[in-house]
Amino acid sequence: MLFQDCIDVERAGLVMVQHLQMTSASINVYQLIDTNIVILSNDGSVILTHIRDPIPDFLLEMQQKDFLLLGKQIEQDSSQCYMNTNELGLTYLSKLIEFEGDDAHIWFIGPFLMQMPDLEKLDSLFHTDQNKRNRMQEFIRSLKLFSNSKIQSVVNILSLARSIRQIPYQIVNLHQDPLERGDGKTMMQILQQPDESDSKFIELKYELEKEIMHAVEKGDKTKIKKVMSEGKNWHDFSKRFPNQPVRAMRNMLIILNTLLRIAAEKGKVPPFFLHHISEKFSKQIERSESINSLNSLQELMQDEYCDLVKAHAISGYSKLVQQAAKHIKIHFSKPLNLKQLAEYCVVHPAHLSRQFKKETGMTLTDYQNKMRIDEAKLLLREGRTSIDRIAGYIGFDDAGYFARIFKKIEGMTPTQFRNSC
Repeated sequence: MLFQDCIDVERAGLVMVQHLQMTSASINVYQLIDTNIVILSNDGSVILTHIRDPIPDFLLEMQQKDFLLLGKQIEQDSSQCYMNTNELGLTYLSKLIEFEGDDAHIWFIGPFLMQMPDLEKLDSLFHTDQNKRNRMQEFIRSLKLFSNSKIQSVVNILSLARSIRQIPYQIVNLHQDPLERGDGKTMMQILQQPDESDSKFIELKYELEKEIMHAVEKGDKTKIKKVMSEGKNWHDFSKRFPNQPVRAMRNMLIILNTLLRIAAEKGKVPPFFLHHISEKFSKQIERSESINSLNSLQELMQDEYCDLVKAHAISGYSKLVQQAAKHIKIHFSKPLNLKQLAEYCVVHPAHLSRQFKKETGMTLTDYQNKMRIDEAKLLLREGRTSIDRIAGYIGFDDAGYFARIFKKIEGMTPTQFRNSC
């Protein structure tokens, strides 16, 4: 059989990828089609994912069934590419691809849409759950719409995936560089004569970057605010983009996002969380259309990266507690099942509970609630999503209970917190 009964796609981000040629090829395909790619081994375990549109948790079981259906077709004839559209109108493509010197793996592309589904029909399927209905509508609207010709193009690309290689290219400048015109100096000679003021500026800029990174590495929001205030406009692209202040500000934030991600990594934040926060801010930078919104985003980036370091500062715990804490962080929105968590950690449930409380000072439930509230705070700062929807997203079925837990941990209600931001 190609699949086991259960496929845990969510853990794919934590899998150490060793299939370099496959990884390189999948990145190329993902860049071209800009749609989810999930790659599975023959036993059904997740090897690699590229996720553009995260699947709502209540759709994961349906996705698993779609994967199983397509996998059975591949068992019958592994030379073909298969496509299936499920009852919700979500479409997937699948293809078995084998690279030289490696095992064959099944690539799944999607979900994407071939036409807009009937939203009224979808609403009727989730009429008993307002949160699910709203999340489903948002998810559908985020998906790519593929024409028949685009589907054929994707199939063609998949059939050639095993031959994809990283090919170098040369940049040709067809215009003569003004620095090389008639003054008798070569570019190398000019570069060897640095301007003293520029050299000092560069040195100060890198010292400032070190201070910023050190603050984030320690999760120190007070320090990073002070450093950023003292080094305002530390990356000024206004000369590079005259009369384009928004573009100049975006470029500065792109560099800052990279710097903060590297610093948070030094602060022991797992790659899975680094990827998601970095991708989130990359998208927000591109979507921001004003200087005011970009300035607000800069402050938000500083705070959230520091909060992330603080939330994931578990390196001082035992391996058992670290393992349990990481699992809870990844699955914070799902119900906490002590027996299943203990099985995952290969330990007795009672011992896990005692050891976790002993080292962290919190019960497993308290720790999960803290993770949920930390996520809620990030969403509340954005100021767009309703409190009911936030409660459902982080795993609380009852918005009133969410508010009580929030106030217990933060000392204020979600509404008061949002108004204070």
